[in-house]
Amino acid sequence: MLTESVAPELLYMEAKWSSLVSYGMSLDALQDFLPLDLILDVKTMRYDTLKVAKRLEAELGEEQPGFIDGDPSDWVLLPQPDGAFTVGIDGGYVRNWCDKKHNFEVIVGKSTLSFGEDEAAQSPSHKRLGFVQTLDTQSKRRLHEVLQSQGLQMNQAITFLSDGDDTLRELQLEMSPIATHILDWFHLTMKLTV
Repeated sequence: MLTESVAPELLYMEAKWSSLVSYGMSLDALQDFLPLDLILDVKTMRYDTLKVAKRLEAELGEEQPGFIDGDPSDWVLLPQPDGAFTVGIDGGYVRNWCDKKHNFEVIVGKSTLSFGEDEAAQSPSHKRLGFVQTLDTQSKRRLHEVLQSQGLQMNQAITFLSDGDDTLRELQLEMSPIATHILDWFHLTMKLTV
């Protein structure tokens, strides 16, 4: 019945914990919390996590030139959506593990769907994304899937926070042309004061 040699629940826990902390710390925590008959090691954790990542990557779908659905004049006919989105995206450089002289840019973001005071019973929904800027060929698809998983409608209020980088602005404009864009003043201040 199971196509994998590892239970899906264990793969889920390995992948989830490995995305939050190092493989070694994830391994220690899983061995402490779960009554496992098998002996896990860091190589197995890394292999299992990469296997889950490849499966999720295959399910992502093809990149598209744009993700804006319909004509903006028709958006007023859509039902009024619940909540408002706030999406923060920023990049940072990480040193290459194999070639210590080179870095690569990692883009990370967090999408929060928050609800008004009258909808206090609903707690905010948080989703995160990340990708390597120069290697990822589906960056727009990733952001689109995160927003769609939270129920984004074309007429929904969405605010993007970023440092004004052209690549990030382009990515944001592909998601919603009516979005509000707010410049992260920390980056601007750093450029003016340094």
